[in-house]
Formats: sequence, structure tokens, C-alpha cells
Amino acid sequence: MRKSAWALLYAVTLSFWASPINSAQAVHGGQSALGDPRVVAIIHWYENGQAGCTGALVAPRIVMTSAHCLARNPIDGKYPSYKTALPKTGLLSATDAPVWVSAPGIIAAPGNIGAKEKARGIAQFPSPMYRDGGAIDGDPSKLYGPMYDFGIIILDKPLSIKTYRIATVEELRELVNSNGTVTQIGYGLTSHEEAIGKAQRDGIPRKIQTTVRSDLILGNNKELYTVWPELMLLQTKYKKGEYTCGGDSGIPAWFEKNGEWVYIGAAGAGMGPECGSAPDDPLWTDQFWSVNGGDQFDTAQAYSDVIAAANNFLAERIIVETKAAQKKVTITCIKGKSVKKVTALKPVCPAGYKKK
Repeated sequence: MRKSAWALLYAVTLSFWASPINSAQAVHGGQSALGDPRVVAIIHWYENGQAGCTGALVAPRIVMTSAHCLARNPIDGKYPSYKTALPKTGLLSATDAPVWVSAPGIIAAPGNIGAKEKARGIAQFPSPMYRDGGAIDGDPSKLYGPMYDFGIIILDKPLSIKTYRIATVEELRELVNSNGTVTQIGYGLTSHEEAIGKAQRDGIPRKIQTTVRSDLILGNNKELYTVWPELMLLQTKYKKGEYTCGGDSGIPAWFEKNGEWVYIGAAGAGMGPECGSAPDDPLWTDQFWSVNGGDQFDTAQAYSDVIAAANNFLAERIIVETKAAQKKVTITCIKGKSVKKVTALKPVCPAGYKKK
């Protein structure tokens, strides 16, 4: 589901799809992130238990990810095109396309996620400024990826007891100025695997260490951003042999400060080789499109409106759920011809009586 922000990558990715590849990890290289409480797999209605995107579990019922990873209504039984169905805002109804989130850090491959190991999204909040990728003035040579690509999923139940804070502008500025180290953690399919509808992967989340770039590169996106909060975008640079793949949209970037992990944002675009092509492929000899590329993150601190909307919804939802749980229930109990009604939060029939 990964969508690149760069015109060249669209053309390059198409070349991947036409040729076979070997099985690959979601994040290439790096280390296993099994059991990591900071990362979850996002599973859409059509995916049969395999990860289509990645998210960050920043609070027990809050997942931050890319807007293009949110639920959309299916069209003709198929996942809708990015031109015909934008992600909706707010409560998801029973008729909406479902989206699930795995327990943090588990294996997310077909058949490996049971009903007890995932939560369902009950509401979602993409940036109001979000727009799908397309072509400037209809010119296919001027393709661009999703814009303002940040969103939040509210879950129907908690998946942890941990809450993480979001990086401040000052902390992001320091990361840029010092070319600081961040940790990226992801699930996902390769571009080729997505195209042929197969899952040739083990479903293990993996993490890599990248450094923050000080030279922001926008390509064809630059003229499309009309609102530009400071450090809304942060870009990273891969180490040789370590990079993310075509299905890693929404992967979180984190940095550690005084023993605390701090969330940066969600990746919506990649600037280097994906798992459908070897790092030494001549395709990537250009300095920009090389293994020295990295990922582009929409930083969470730039979307205070989205975060506030999601927090307000969840606060109101918890009040409603708490009241519903406290609602008294009446049951009818019988013992021969004797009938008694019992009203309580959790009513139980008296000794010798059976519930009717």
C-alpha cells in the first residue's frame, strides 16, 4: 500500500512488478522487532490477517499511521482506487470497510492473527488537508504521492497500558541539526508482492537505525504544499543494506531521550530501493535514488488538529462506554411456580432459582 512521493519511483516500481523476486522481509536488514510494544500491523478488510500497513501504538487505544492506510469503503468488492474513495473522518459504522490492528510486535502473516489478538478500528481521523497522489495538471510526467499523509485510528479496546509522548518542534530541530539517529520499525509487503496479491514474507516486524537528513527534498511535491508548519516533514537516510519496502506505509520513527522513547511520525514516502530490487541494482546508481536514500515522515507535531479531534472523540467514547457498563440489567428468575425479578449491574439469581 506504500505510495511514493517521487515521480521516478512510480516508474521504477512498475519495473519491479514485471519480474520475479525472492522472498523478502518487510524492513530489509536490521533486527527483529518481535514483541516490540511500539509497533502494530494494520490489517484491512481484504487482507486475511496479513499486514498492509504499519502503525505506532502511541496510547492503549490510539494508533498513528499514514492517512492512506486508513479504512475506505470497498468498491465492487475490491480495494478502492485512490482517486475514488478518500478515507472518511470520524466514526466507522458497521457498513464501512473494517480495519483491524494487531497486538503490538506480533507476527502478522496470513493465518497468524486470531480474533483475540487484534482490535478493530471504530473511528479514524485523517488530516483534513490530506489528498491522494496524482498528476499535476494531468501530466503523467509530474506524478506526486499523497499529501499531508497523516492519520489516527481509534481502537475498540486497549492493546497496551503504555502511552508515549510526541516529539516537540525543538527536539525535531535538534535531530535535523545534529543528523541524529532514529529507529524505524515496520511490517509490510514488497511492491512486487502487492502487485501480484501474494504474501511471500514471514510477517515479522523489523527495525533499522537511520540518520536524519538536514537537506529536505520534495521533488514534485514542493509546489503542492500550501500550508507548511515548521518541520512538518522529516527525512531519514538509510545505512547500506538496510531500508524499508513497498508495504511499510505508516511505519513509525522513534528516538530515545533520557531512557524514554519519543514518537516522531509516520512514513508515507520512500526515497530508496524497495525489497523488489537489490541495493546494488544499477537502477539505484544515482546519488538520490541509492541505498543512501531514506524515508519521509509526516511528523505528528504538525497535526495538532488531528490529534485533538481523535483525543476528544476517545474521551467522549470512554464516557459512553463507562455509562453503558454501569447500566443496570433486570433478569427473571424462576423456582417452580415462584418468579423473581433481579435488577443489578450484574444480576444473579438467588440460590435455588434459575434464570428464565
